[in-house]
Amino acid sequence: MAEFVVKRSGTRSDAVLTEGGREVGELKADGTTAFKLTSEGKAWTLDRRVRGEVRPFSISASPADDASAPILVIGNHVFFHGGKAYYLTGVPEGARPGDQFHGRRHINRLDTFPFSSLEEVDPETWGRLGRHRGVSVGTAEGLGFEGFRVAVADELEDIGLLLAGAAYLLYTSG
Repeated sequence: MAEFVVKRSGTRSDAVLTEGGREVGELKADGTTAFKLTSEGKAWTLDRRVRGEVRPFSISASPADDASAPILVIGNHVFFHGGKAYYLTGVPEGARPGDQFHGRRHINRLDTFPFSSLEEVDPETWGRLGRHRGVSVGTAEGLGFEGFRVAVADELEDIGLLLAGAAYLLYTSG
């Protein structure tokens, strides 16, 4: 499991990302809705505007030089990766919902989710999204000042840095 720590640095939205105590990325504001994430000579744009619209708990991550080819799109806490659906802040299978109100948020793989893309999800499903349970494949917790921690299982490790930056922007004051 890879664990990233995102800590606020400088201005309100700037942050440094570390993994295993080693700095692996930097996040800076890049306009009114966009942020630039840089790591080892690579750069991505994290934009709160998804498909032309700013929505709560939604963000897209694209290579900085090609915004038309997003690598990660989170819409209303849900994203797809490797043909599977994932839900940020969901209640894992076997957990009590009452234990999920404070602190650690889970990243759940929704194995029984009946859709294969965000565009297919109907309004009724969005309305009852919290009822979907899944297998916890990661966690997110903390504050930007002290360190926002995002841990991801091997199946999400290839997008772990982008997911850490996106979760920091979605769930902290970043």
